[in-house]
Amino acid sequence: MDQPSHDNDWQSGFVARVVASFARVTGGDLVREAGLDPAALGRSAWDGDFALLTHDLNAILTYGNRFALDLWEMDWKTLVQTPSRLTAPEEDRAARAVIMAAVARDGFTRAYTGRRVSRSGGFFLIENATVWTMTDEEGAGFGTGAFFTSIKRL
Repeated sequence: MDQPSHDNDWQSGFVARVVASFARVTGGDLVREAGLDPAALGRSAWDGDFALLTHDLNAILTYGNRFALDLWEMDWKTLVQTPSRLTAPEEDRAARAVIMAAVARDGFTRAYTGRRVSRSGGFFLIENATVWTMTDEEGAGFGTGAFFTSIKRL
């Protein structure tokens, strides 16, 4: 997937799939929770003051909005080649794996808190993240999404 831009309508089609999946799996309304503009879905997701990330079924990151890119200190090209487990410090990856297994089993969690590491080695804490298994209209999985608004620099 190319970096969201005016030329590709800010990846609105993909963001719409993510938003629809969030509703299907969690029963929540990501448009409301994130304050997205339904008329400019892709652009408002890209420019939002929250983190929205996805990874595919191989756990390689496929999307991160500008907020997420800034947190992890990555450009788009780097982000979409990164295994999602590498967003956590090595010593925290086992705990992350437990949460990811619970999400795979239960469909989602709304209370995930965990330490993360940026590309330069800086640490931050994400709090009360919603992590969910993304599914399409037929129930087939197409990855995992994460949404959070609360971070603390460590």
